[in-house]
Amino acid sequence: MGSYTRNVGDESRASVPDKFDIFHNYLHEQGDWYRDLLDHSRDLLCVHDLEGRLLACNPAPARVLGYSVEELLKIPMRELVVPGYRKHFDAYLQEIASTGEANGVLAVLSRSGEQRLWEYHNSLRTEGVSVSVVRGIAHDVTEQKWAERRLRETTEKLLEEAVGRERAWQESQLFRTLVDQSTDAIELLDLETLRFLDANEAAYTALGYCRQELLGMRIFDIVPNLTEASRVRRNEMLLETGSVTIESVHRRKDGSTFPVEVTLKRVQLDRGYVVAIARDITERKRTELALKASESHFRMLVEQASDGIFVADATGRYTDVNRAGAEMLGYSKEELVRLSISDVVVSEEIPRVWEEAERFKDGSILRSEWTFQRKDGSVFPGELVGRRLPDGRLQGIVRDVTERKRSEQALRAAVEELRQAKEKLAEERLYLEEEIDTEMGFGEIVGQSKALKHVLAQVTTVAASDATVLVEGETGTGKELIARAIHRISTRRGNSFIKMNCAAIPTGLLESELFGHEKGAFTGAVDRKLGRLELADRGTLFLDEIGEIPLSMQPKLLRVLQDQEFERLGGTRTLHVDFRLVVATNRDLWDSVKRGEFRSDLYYRLKVFPVTVPPLRERREDIPDLVEHFVRIYATRMKKSITSIPKRTMEVLEHWDWPGNIRELENFVERSVILTEGSVLRAPLQELSPAAIMTTSLTLEEAQKEHILRVLRESGGQLGGPTGAAARLGLKRTTLQSKLKQLGIGSKRER
Repeated sequence: MGSYTRNVGDESRASVPDKFDIFHNYLHEQGDWYRDLLDHSRDLLCVHDLEGRLLACNPAPARVLGYSVEELLKIPMRELVVPGYRKHFDAYLQEIASTGEANGVLAVLSRSGEQRLWEYHNSLRTEGVSVSVVRGIAHDVTEQKWAERRLRETTEKLLEEAVGRERAWQESQLFRTLVDQSTDAIELLDLETLRFLDANEAAYTALGYCRQELLGMRIFDIVPNLTEASRVRRNEMLLETGSVTIESVHRRKDGSTFPVEVTLKRVQLDRGYVVAIARDITERKRTELALKASESHFRMLVEQASDGIFVADATGRYTDVNRAGAEMLGYSKEELVRLSISDVVVSEEIPRVWEEAERFKDGSILRSEWTFQRKDGSVFPGELVGRRLPDGRLQGIVRDVTERKRSEQALRAAVEELRQAKEKLAEERLYLEEEIDTEMGFGEIVGQSKALKHVLAQVTTVAASDATVLVEGETGTGKELIARAIHRISTRRGNSFIKMNCAAIPTGLLESELFGHEKGAFTGAVDRKLGRLELADRGTLFLDEIGEIPLSMQPKLLRVLQDQEFERLGGTRTLHVDFRLVVATNRDLWDSVKRGEFRSDLYYRLKVFPVTVPPLRERREDIPDLVEHFVRIYATRMKKSITSIPKRTMEVLEHWDWPGNIRELENFVERSVILTEGSVLRAPLQELSPAAIMTTSLTLEEAQKEHILRVLRESGGQLGGPTGAAARLGLKRTTLQSKLKQLGIGSKRER
């Protein structure tokens, strides 16, 4: 058993006292017959520890690897394994240690370097031993694996050859199909006799022969200009290059001829065959002739062109020029073709020449302006349209733009003169607007009363800043005019004045109108909409009737005033705006704050600079100016000529309190203009309170006349009868007629 186990020193044996006796005891138990079996078995029967150290093995496998048992036991098992399989060996040790058994294939190296494949079946033994060991058997499957590999390779090779033969057959069929379908004539010829051996359908059709006729013919029969010398020369060329392309003429069966381009290719050199591919080039020849004619015509057009046309090589030297180009530069054609581009431009622009040439590399057509120098030294401005031709040459068309430059200069002078005149007119317009504002009181704001002047002084003071303005006043006092005046004299007057009446827009749409909305923000939002805030950017936003804004929307407005930013309805992006806010109300906002209808913080934010517009009853001295102003407006609009307003009418209008303020006065004047038929304003004073009429300083005669006129109007101008004016006044009809004559009351038309 000594030849089957590892020889180790006493020290090693002391560390594992029964480690090397395991195999010996095992064999002793089995008997001598098992020893013979081990000695002659070519399978590896071994025992090793979990560190991969071989403890015992039979001699036959050791001889196969070129070692004795003693030599083999001294070599670590991992070193016997082929390097590419060592990671599999490490995995094997881990598997046998964790699961107790392992199966697989490992490649091992013999002493001579030969690789052997061993298929192993091993198991771990732990019973009856103090140290766990692995026992197993490995079968040499090298020849088997090589035989399997050779069989696989042979099978693959045979399969590949079969597939190749099938593919070659298919390709030959495909080639024949392509030949038959080709529009070019393809013919197979014998190199020595030049007889036709085969041809496709296109060849028969082109030459007008059937297949049997063509196969009995020689090439001389269809090529009338082929000589024996040229045939020999072509044969020599085919022998040298294997392929040659020539232009020739083919003759049809009916005797007509046509030009062809023939490519001859030699095939099967041992037998001397030639394949001829002939293409009818009749159309190409016709095109070439047409092109030559076109070139001749184009050359004529180039010579007759009024612009200079130049062609230069890649170095910039001229190679061709038309008559106009030579005359433009003062040279003859012969002189110009000896010059380059740098010779005909002024010296200051020579560095530009090659910079511009680099821009032509991609074939683009470029336009540029140059100052050209003639032969006599004079210069002129020229416009060059140039490009690089496919062959590398430069082509350019030069146009003398002297007259255009003069026109442009004259146009610039005219534009400058127009600009100066426009600036002068703008200054004059500004001056006139300032004069109008001074005379009319801030444009459309009419009046000279002390109360109005106080308001306008406040407007002038606050307009220069960007402070928020709260305009308070009764309905119809002209709060919007005050807001527009603030914008018109502010630094933002060049930008938009955006107005929104908070009371006129439904509550559900108010937020969308102010902040805008994104597409799909709510039902019906089919597009994105900009709100009044965005429209007022860099301008002024006027919110009329601010007291009507819902309580739920007031925090959003407050945020905009504090941060100058907001989001559209349904949007997520924060937008920044720069606007000046002016608000107006006819309500007592502080009373709304106390009732909880208006936020106090928003109230204080709006009341930065309050301006109170007085009612018309507090500035009665402005009524005459207002009446005259509205009479002028509506008389012009209705194309009437009203030149005077009765004194009594004006007095009545001045004494009326006008609860609707200026708006009520304007409507009353419009109605009066409609009723007026002559040049004197006829105001329906009866619509006003009688008390107002009675408080005027009328004489008894004037009061009597006014009373009679009012009764006449009420009775429709009828004097007699139970419903007539006489009965209503308690007078006889004749007495009333006398009164009318006495008071100067004329006909019904004049009343």
